[in-house]
Amino acid sequence: MIKRIAIYDMDGTIVCSMHRYRTGDNGNIDLQYWRDNQHRAMEDSLLPLAEQYQRDLADNSCYVIIATARVLNQPDMQFIDEILGKPDYIISRQGNNDTRSGKKLKISGLSKFFNLVNFKNAAAVFYEDNVEYLKAVCDRFKITGVYIPSNQGH
Repeated sequence: MIKRIAIYDMDGTIVCSMHRYRTGDNGNIDLQYWRDNQHRAMEDSLLPLAEQYQRDLADNSCYVIIATARVLNQPDMQFIDEILGKPDYIISRQGNNDTRSGKKLKISGLSKFFNLVNFKNAAAVFYEDNVEYLKAVCDRFKITGVYIPSNQGH
């Protein structure tokens, strides 16, 4: 029986990908630079919250979701499978043409879970480094949010 739902953003929350992250003059992420360096995903590293993520994975009463604004390519999936640990479900962009805002992407992906009988009484917590995404998701589903300060929360 599912007692808890743990929802984790990746970049800046449980994974450090700063080596392939930069912002443009407008302060927003330089998506072209990110895409040009996607092949370097195996060089990402784990942040301290990844330990809790991995404990949640081992807990059979906890359903673990990654909700990321990344487009997950083969190197990203290899990192998840071999280093981070594979969650029960992943929400991510479906290609470079998926230009939805991160909050819309995450809300859309999470919507089906909060309507399922198995998840009705489960306590949900969302870990996120982007305040705007955190507030939007938590307000929409009336769940607990935990803000994780980072340099990647744009």
